[in-house]
Amino acid sequence: MGSGKKVTIGYKYYLGIHMGISRGPVNEIVAINAGGKEAWAGSATASSRIAIDRPSLFGGDKKEGGIKGRLDVMMGESTQTAPVELVTMLGSNVPGFRGMLTLYYDGLVAAMNPYLKPWKFRVRRSTAGWDGGAWYAAKAMVPLADGAIHAMNPAHIIYEVLTNRDWGGGNDRSRLHDASFVTAADKLYAEGFGLCLRWTRQGTITEFVQQILDHIGGNLYQSRFDGLFHLTLIRNDYTPATLPIFDEDTGLLGIDEDENAASVGAVNEVVVKWHDPIKNQERSWRERNLAGINADRQILSQTVEYPGIPTAELAGRVAVRELRQSTGGVKRFKVRLDRRGYRIEPGDVFRIKSLRRGINDIVVRAGRIEDGTLAESTITITAIQDVFGLPASSMAAVQPFGWVEPDRTPAAATNRRLVERTWRDIAQTADAANLALIDPTACYVAAIASKPTTMSLGYTLQTRVGTAEYADREEGSFAPSGAAVTAIGLTDTAFALTSGSDLDLVAVGTAALIDDEIVRVVTWDAATLTGTIGRGCVDTVPSAHAAGAQVLFYEDSYAADPGAYAPTTTVQARLLTNTSQGILDPALAPIDSLTTTQRQNRPYPPGKLTINGVAYPTAIDDLDGVLAVAWAHRDRKLQADQLIDTEQASIGPESGTTYNLRIYNHGTGALLQNLTGITTTSASPALPAGSYNVRLELESVRGGLTSWQKHSHAFAFNYAQGFLVTETAGDFLVTEPGGDFLVLES
Repeated sequence: MGSGKKVTIGYKYYLGIHMGISRGPVNEIVAINAGGKEAWAGSATASSRIAIDRPSLFGGDKKEGGIKGRLDVMMGESTQTAPVELVTMLGSNVPGFRGMLTLYYDGLVAAMNPYLKPWKFRVRRSTAGWDGGAWYAAKAMVPLADGAIHAMNPAHIIYEVLTNRDWGGGNDRSRLHDASFVTAADKLYAEGFGLCLRWTRQGTITEFVQQILDHIGGNLYQSRFDGLFHLTLIRNDYTPATLPIFDEDTGLLGIDEDENAASVGAVNEVVVKWHDPIKNQERSWRERNLAGINADRQILSQTVEYPGIPTAELAGRVAVRELRQSTGGVKRFKVRLDRRGYRIEPGDVFRIKSLRRGINDIVVRAGRIEDGTLAESTITITAIQDVFGLPASSMAAVQPFGWVEPDRTPAAATNRRLVERTWRDIAQTADAANLALIDPTACYVAAIASKPTTMSLGYTLQTRVGTAEYADREEGSFAPSGAAVTAIGLTDTAFALTSGSDLDLVAVGTAALIDDEIVRVVTWDAATLTGTIGRGCVDTVPSAHAAGAQVLFYEDSYAADPGAYAPTTTVQARLLTNTSQGILDPALAPIDSLTTTQRQNRPYPPGKLTINGVAYPTAIDDLDGVLAVAWAHRDRKLQADQLIDTEQASIGPESGTTYNLRIYNHGTGALLQNLTGITTTSASPALPAGSYNVRLELESVRGGLTSWQKHSHAFAFNYAQGFLVTETAGDFLVTEPGGDFLVLES
């Protein structure tokens, strides 16, 4: 420090980064996450430049820095050109990166740690980037989770995969049966069945389409009647009585296979794994067949992965569907029909009846269909008993989470104090030799605050004078705090708190601040939040506090500015809350101001004030008009780091200390008595006769400085002058001015 040399403790890292996200354009970018923390949230729907201003995202300069810079969003429109900064970085021969969603960031990426945090992006796409414009755009996006999730309609996903000429099947749209796709899209939209799924093209188009069909319980086939691709949904959306029925008299030629799976040993629990796109977390939903579990006396579980499902409610419905399919007892058939079954297509439902086999009207759903040959006109259908409809709800309701993730967003401290440090504060941290070197005119400031949220870890105190830049001064810890349940009077020592934080950390014998009064914790019960206190400690005097007054237990929980300020200097300060997510944006931190008063060098006010032998009386009836005012000495240097309350006997006084006593007519403000330069611990001021309210002030003085606080107490005063005393036969007769009298025996 003495040499004035700067010491490098680490570096900030700045980069220009070009990031490829996906094919473009997309509908919207809504969030950017870096290192598991939210770096930006908003809405970017077109190529644009946005600002990321989170320099303290990873803890600020003293930890791992943050993200602060500009981000160019390049949606990939047909007219897009690369930003000048990217061209400068890569050279003049740079494409426009059309048809791709890319981002170019330039700015701060980290501090101290040269290893970059991973970036993740939350992107929405449903109607943007289609080959030839979005099909049936009105139902392309399925809003879920009260609009927080914009899922894509699975019918639209399949439609685009089949028709896109750049990365899909390249089929002309005329090869798709539009009416069946519209019907499926309408049904999925009404069911709230939307998917959020990323396809990285690691598999074939056929595999990806089948993955979508597995999610939704759908069927895609090429009709042998019109040659078009048809999309149907396997749902319980039919009336059995209206379905075609086949028996020995109406086209059923035979049943070659009739399998009835055993229910014993069948799956009785299904776990569906799904993905939460908002939190980017893998989640699961469990459904059980309790009857099957009781019958088997064990849980036979099956796990299925549906990564495109974005909500718990939808995962629950799909789990019920899967459980129905997996439960034993589902009958499978291979039936032969005559040409009357020619209208049946894959996924269709129909009825079969065979008294010969004991089958009395059962609904089955067609799977594989073999049309036969010209010589053999038999139609062979592999079918299964229909149990595949998507239920309207899961068997178990979506339960609210018992644990809610706490909010780690840094919040401004609302319960805070900017104070000038006392002599005791300095004496606690300095030895005798250094304490003797303290400049009497030096002024020091500190901040005290309680947690704004439960996840707040601490704060950084920043101060400045005038228009200078704010500078970091010290890292502070939040003080335990609570609100007074009831008012605390001048002489009260018992108190109770509510609405507190960290009150289990309160220790007996430590200091607390109530408004501007410093008190000592005498007893404390963390279970009942009650205790007792010693009043008027250090350089403060007892004062009344309203219900709801904040009590800050600040003994070891504050942040001090190490700099010394001259008297009457106005210091501005702000507190930047620190959480595991980052540090509060300085623009959001309230600014407090304090004008220094040389507090640490001022004499302590006297203690143990009594008037006519009573501490803080409310009324006095006086016979001679003379008040008996008494107090006790205090000495800041002898008391040093001790917490001496107002009821303690005399200590000191500090050399050169005197006292000023003033008495006013509280109603008119007239000065009735002004006694200065008192060196003892008592005075007897005389007051004029009458009944009126009096205000008494008592302060200490040393070296031209008065105590930081003074006693100021008002009370009713009654003194009637003019008593007449006469003696008759050894008795004394006292006559009042109004004529009343009192006989006193001699």
